[in-house]
Amino acid sequence: MTSYVLLAHLMAQPAPTSEELTSASHIVKWITKQQNSQGGFSSTQDTVVALHALSKYGAATFTRTGKAVQVTIQSSGTFSTNFQVDNDNRLLLQQISLPKVPGDYSMTATGKGCVYLQTSLKYNILPQKEEFPFALGVQTLPQTCEGPKAHTTFQVSLNVSYTGNRPASNMAIVDVKMVSGFIPLKPTVKMLERSDDVSRTEVSNNHVLIYLDKVTNQILSLSFTVLQDIPVRDLKPAIVKVYDYYETDEFAIAEYSAPCSKDQGNE
Repeated sequence: MTSYVLLAHLMAQPAPTSEELTSASHIVKWITKQQNSQGGFSSTQDTVVALHALSKYGAATFTRTGKAVQVTIQSSGTFSTNFQVDNDNRLLLQQISLPKVPGDYSMTATGKGCVYLQTSLKYNILPQKEEFPFALGVQTLPQTCEGPKAHTTFQVSLNVSYTGNRPASNMAIVDVKMVSGFIPLKPTVKMLERSDDVSRTEVSNNHVLIYLDKVTNQILSLSFTVLQDIPVRDLKPAIVKVYDYYETDEFAIAEYSAPCSKDQGNE
């Protein structure tokens, strides 16, 4: 919504006034604070509109200058690094890893121009199973090794729902790794796109990727068929992961086994 307000300021005819650009600058500061470390925002729609509005603001306020801006980052110890931003590299992303976290760092800028500085702290904590913000269930049909067909083909059935703190997730991806020796039946994967909840599917490097517009607390059921490509002995379980595309620390993991995994390749 804020990005639409920014666009309204910038699309005034014949051109934005100085007062409108001043108001727009305050909006830009707020929007950039919402940007994540990957350059996106909370959802696909927010990202598209925000980047469009920021591009319009950049075009409206850009002035070419021969001067450069020197940005210096220093720690309380011996660490120090410099970034120079000028007309030749103003669209280039420059980044560096800080040597010690936590730590005290300061930033100074000299020269004339505009630079955008962002810090990002990432860390991985494997949550307990009950803390996963997604509920993910996986089973095969048939579930047991009954009949000759169970050795060569079976169905992978998924149940996905969101249990996090928000009403729904952002766009989410279900990544299903194939059991060794099996490949997905592509037409059955493609059929998943008939669902209103599935935006697209991919089959890549022994994985099936299912892109979901969002996941709510309502259970979403998905299934497709896999076929044996090469007989393999002593089959191990395969991993299924569902994760939020923009908040990748929100995920859940499950595993499944082929119905005849214990005696596969012995017949």
